[in-house]
Amino acid sequence: MTRARSTTRSGIRREAIDAVGMLLTQVRSALFITGPGLTSESGLPHYRGIPGLLRKTANDARAIETALSIDTLQRKPKVTWRFLFAIDEQVCAAMPNRGHEVLVGLEHCLARTVILTVNVDRLHQRAGSHNVIEMHGALHDLRCPRCEISTRHAGYAGFPLPPLCATCGAVLRPDMPLFGEPLPPDAFTRLQTEIEIGFDIVVAVGVVTMFPYLARPILIAK
Repeated sequence: MTRARSTTRSGIRREAIDAVGMLLTQVRSALFITGPGLTSESGLPHYRGIPGLLRKTANDARAIETALSIDTLQRKPKVTWRFLFAIDEQVCAAMPNRGHEVLVGLEHCLARTVILTVNVDRLHQRAGSHNVIEMHGALHDLRCPRCEISTRHAGYAGFPLPPLCATCGAVLRPDMPLFGEPLPPDAFTRLQTEIEIGFDIVVAVGVVTMFPYLARPILIAK
């Protein structure tokens, strides 16, 4: 008789979770790579790493990628910012889930932990994690493209459409890559530094797309 395999709500086999848990009792340092699958437990749908968006058709995908492109932000900033305001509303309503809380607990148990995330919602920090590398930046960090002043916010409530720099009046932008832009170099530099120090274990959680820069620390760990 074959015994049925037990799974969590996210579809992960409990045997796999138990195995990882056993390994974590034997290590001092760990790198956790997290993706959209983790925050989906907080009720946040994702489209290519952008939270709060749900693609139902190919037309939806084209609309999202066009609206959230650097070209549209520069030519029609209100279009981009309407999407960003909608994303912000969902992100602000979301709460860290049990997965985020477990990672906070592991941070307290292990000598050294690093979270490498492609999520831009800052739910890790809201849960209490400290050593987080944000490969795709953060939704609520705003930057002026003209005078390069950066500011951090809890959300966009009360901002005009589009938000303007208080110093020079230019349209602000989120400090995260839009479609058509490269990833921030500072995150790569920090990741490289952490990889050179090394980890006893690398664990991927909720990673939907294994980008090359995410696969590298896993391959090194093997």
